[in-house]
Amino acid sequence: MKRNIITNLSQGLFAVALSGLLLGSCTSGFEKFNTNPDSAQNIDQKTLITTMEMDAVIPCSDEGANAYQRACNLMGDSYSGYMAAISSFDNGGVNTTTYALDATDYNNVPFSVAFTNVMSAWLTLSYAYEAGQITEDTFAVAEVLKVFALQRATDIYGPLPVTHFGETENPYDAQETVYMKLFEDLNAAIAVLEEYATNSPDATPLQEVDIVYQGSYPKWLRLANSLKLRMAMRVVYAIPDQARVWAEEAVTSGVIESADGSATLATVGSIQVFNPLEEVWNAYADTRMGATMDAYLNGYKDPRLATYFKPCEDGLYHGVRNGIAAISKEYYLGMSVPNVDKTTPVRWLMSSEVAFLRAEGAMRGWAMGGDAESFYRRGIELSFLENGLSAAEAATYAESELTPAAFEDASGSTTHYNIAAPSQITVKWDSSADSEQMLERIITQKWIAMFPNGQEAWSEFRRTGYPRIFPIVNDRSNGTVDVNEQIRRMTFPRSEYSNNRAALNRAIRLLGGPDQGSTKLWWDKKNN
Repeated sequence: MKRNIITNLSQGLFAVALSGLLLGSCTSGFEKFNTNPDSAQNIDQKTLITTMEMDAVIPCSDEGANAYQRACNLMGDSYSGYMAAISSFDNGGVNTTTYALDATDYNNVPFSVAFTNVMSAWLTLSYAYEAGQITEDTFAVAEVLKVFALQRATDIYGPLPVTHFGETENPYDAQETVYMKLFEDLNAAIAVLEEYATNSPDATPLQEVDIVYQGSYPKWLRLANSLKLRMAMRVVYAIPDQARVWAEEAVTSGVIESADGSATLATVGSIQVFNPLEEVWNAYADTRMGATMDAYLNGYKDPRLATYFKPCEDGLYHGVRNGIAAISKEYYLGMSVPNVDKTTPVRWLMSSEVAFLRAEGAMRGWAMGGDAESFYRRGIELSFLENGLSAAEAATYAESELTPAAFEDASGSTTHYNIAAPSQITVKWDSSADSEQMLERIITQKWIAMFPNGQEAWSEFRRTGYPRIFPIVNDRSNGTVDVNEQIRRMTFPRSEYSNNRAALNRAIRLLGGPDQGSTKLWWDKKNN
């Protein structure tokens, strides 16, 4: 008997639902999405798994680097302190990096990647699954990819049109509703993957189309549970009791524990993946090391510095303050660039992140399978291994009592944006520290380990307040964002104001505040 792992999908045509999602006219792309699902049998549906993988976490297809730059590098990568833009872009520095959110259409891109790219492929697969054209294991993988994409998108905007996606009417849902739906769908996928991982652990029917794990059911199960653990921790300040239940369920079912289980995207066979960050720092010459990264990595004398970035002409590593308006690019070209080439795997969810998630859970008294300090040290070790360093180097680093450094602007500009050290937190674990100090230590090292996944790093900063990130230099938000609080979300796509205003008005009501970068998301409740 076929299980119903599609929890809310209309069997009707997909028509009006995308009127506001196509980021163009009301009928733009209509034929692409409003196609009789029976025609799906005319193509190899499994290849849509590849399509979803190329965009679900980091946009690596179609526009490639351009989409990545606008959806990630000028948002999460910048807001997390990882990197800094050295181009003025729109109107002399009026862009997302200076919080001028209403003056740019960059805010369209994460929405487009999630819905026009990922969810259109998912919808076709869902029709195929209902028609018996693909099996439940294939669709379970598609569900995990969908959750990856939508969790990322909702953590950028807040409310999204999710629960009725694929139906004629597709209104926005509150972010809490979105998260509940994602947990529901992820749990259903996990149940399927558990069965296949147990009964057919060596089967790889998706080997030719899955460029993450080559169809391995056990690895997909661990990834799904690790994603569930990440999402559970994301909502810990909103629904703490339920967050604990989900987190403990994820660990019990089995999460990623070793570096070889990390989820990354790289060229496999004839399917080519080009890391989009390489083009942004090299061909575009638009991004350099962020000042916050400079302060932490140099202050800690972190051995990962040389794996993350390339040295400047003086043999040292120098960053750039975020949010410099009307920047003179030539002054900053010599600052450190990401040590990423075209073939560098794109990182999704790494084993080190999972260890730090378990460290935080253990600190909170949850059943994570160990204590906070052990998982904290394991997170450091796994990060070192993921970056080609040794366990011995990790052990030495874990005993360091160095602190982050002050930032000294080494650019050729006549104006230098120096700033004092952001924190005094050490690497070495302190079992006598209070819970807030423990949390800062865990999140700071987690932040370093997650590089260059800026979107997740930004989300963790918003959730916890850590690590301590330097404020931007120039605020172009017209007073709508407190630079000390920093940006809490991206405003809704400008195209939604033109093409989908009625639905957008509902979204703003569900947001619970104005459509501004200062309005907190549902889960952003730590200091409420």
